Amino acid sequence: MRIIANEPYIRRRAFIGRYASIAGLIVLLVSFILSIFWTSQATLIPLAMWIALLVGVGLSIIGGYYADRFEGPRAHYRAVREALKGLDDRYILFQHVLPSPHVLLGPDGLTVLVVRSIPGEVRYENGRWRWKHRLKFLRALAGQEGIGAPEAEVAYELQRTSKYLEKILPGASIPIRGVVLFTHPNVQLDVEGAPVPVLRARKFKDWLRGPGAQKPMPGALRRQLEEALTRHTV
Repeated sequence: MRIIANEPYIRRRAFIGRYASIAGLIVLLVSFILSIFWTSQATLIPLAMWIALLVGVGLSIIGGYYADRFEGPRAHYRAVREALKGLDDRYILFQHVLPSPHVLLGPDGLTVLVVRSIPGEVRYENGRWRWKHRLKFLRALAGQEGIGAPEAEVAYELQRTSKYLEKILPGASIPIRGVVLFTHPNVQLDVEGAPVPVLRARKFKDWLRGPGAQKPMPGALRRQLEEALTRHTV
């Protein structure tokens, strides 16, 4: 498998994730120190304390958001690459160079990936997604990802990618689909009846070669698509 990625984009966001959280903790510590010296006569200290508190919380949330997605061994881009390791050169993974963050070009068309890296139990029932995890509330406070509405995100990313394809290859009929990929090793899925394909990362390659396999694209169209995507990356 070949990988075409916007590495500077990834590095910048990993940097934010790494250091914004640390900066947030430092500012929160400053807020705590100011609270110790707060007296009724020190009218400026309460204002500074509240400003420091808000800034610290904001930095922590921003840092948590980017760290969850771009920093560490379970960063989305790393997890997707690991899930697809071993695919041959007929496959090209585009990361943060197309309108959608993770797009896989294969012999049978495009697969847009919506990634979730959350532990715990994920269920789909009665048209709703449910996620159970003991630290769910704390993860939300830290800016880390939750379950959200994966099928809505898939629809949004498919729409973005389809518009882009129409721009670079007007009138071409390109097979395109969306998949929700859960990459955390400690996730349990009970998603029968979900409106989109939902897979654990370790099962993704088998799905591509088995249940997810589709009719190969005509060779000329496949080459045209590859050329257009590599030439027009954003």
